[in-house]
Amino acid sequence: MRITRILLYLAIILSVISIIMSIGSEIRFSKFQNYMESLFNRQNAKVNDNVSMLNTKLEEMGKYFEPNGIVEKFINYKSNLEKHLNDLEKLLTLAQEDQNVGYFQLYITGSREVWIGIKDEKEKYIFQGMLKPGLSPYKFYFFKDPSIRTSYTINVPYNAQIQTANPDNVYFLIQEPGQRRLKKMPEAKLKNISEELNLYIPTIRGK
Repeated sequence: MRITRILLYLAIILSVISIIMSIGSEIRFSKFQNYMESLFNRQNAKVNDNVSMLNTKLEEMGKYFEPNGIVEKFINYKSNLEKHLNDLEKLLTLAQEDQNVGYFQLYITGSREVWIGIKDEKEKYIFQGMLKPGLSPYKFYFFKDPSIRTSYTINVPYNAQIQTANPDNVYFLIQEPGQRRLKKMPEAKLKNISEELNLYIPTIRGK
């Protein structure tokens, strides 16, 4: 009997200890759960704040790219400015009336663009491009420099080569010291413009 009572007491004590440990574990788990929920809530709040801030910034950026927005206005302004500057350069180039220089312009007949290529004596391209019908805005100086340099004034050596696939549609408007003349391109490739266009260059001719 005595042993039975002792075993019963031990069982009760162990049960009480087990209950206390279970309660302690439950309390610790509850605290840990509360901590994790609090941590999650804080992180979630930060994420939501960042997402909200990002959405606000995206909305602000969207205003820049919407029709008639700042970006479109800037692109249009830049395009118009470049066009006006380009037109101004053309006007400055065409307005030059230097009498003691030598240059030529190209006049393209017909209704299609014509490819023109100009090389130096080392076979290196100085100019090449598709020229529209009409008088080209480019001036190619073979004697002296222009008084005003623009992107349409190009210096070429007196022995430059010129070629095209459509010589019948190409005319040279030649400005030489003291005179102007018009000359049709004689063939598809000119190996020396000074000789084949009979250019008057005082430093070369010695006159």
